[in-house]
Amino acid sequence: MTKLSKEDLRALRVMIVEDDPPTRMLMRTFMEHLLFDDVTERENGEAALKDLTRRHYDLVVTDLEMQPMNGWDILHHIRRDPNVTNPYVPVILVTQHASKEAVLRARDYGASAFVAKPVDFKNLQRTIMTVLSDARPFVKSDDYAGPDRRRQDKLPSGGKYKRDDDYRW
Repeated sequence: MTKLSKEDLRALRVMIVEDDPPTRMLMRTFMEHLLFDDVTERENGEAALKDLTRRHYDLVVTDLEMQPMNGWDILHHIRRDPNVTNPYVPVILVTQHASKEAVLRARDYGASAFVAKPVDFKNLQRTIMTVLSDARPFVKSDDYAGPDRRRQDKLPSGGKYKRDDDYRW
């Protein structure tokens, strides 16, 4: 993992997509404490997608439970819409309903990370630094678009597990 400098962080464009104004303000405060200078806030997915087709972003942090377009829809459009300027942008999904099924769905939809509410600043900071420093290649196929899900750092020596079960998260 590469350590990002203060200058690196200041140069990045971040988008926060959150329909709840107090939570959006809290997330913006978190981003400012992390030294991001260029932070855009959007209150829904439709407004976010308009910006994502006009401007390059380096990080998107989005809530999952929003109307009329939820975080799953935003993530799908980011990864699949040819008009989005950066389909490889790291996307962090934030939700108060953090079930195992939701985490697996986020992985399968191409999310870079998943954070449960209430958001803890240190956890969000660690997650952001991890996804921004992630050197995994981006994979795009008919069924999947997102960071490479194969975790080669967790493979045993020799590169293969003994059982099919070992490949499940």
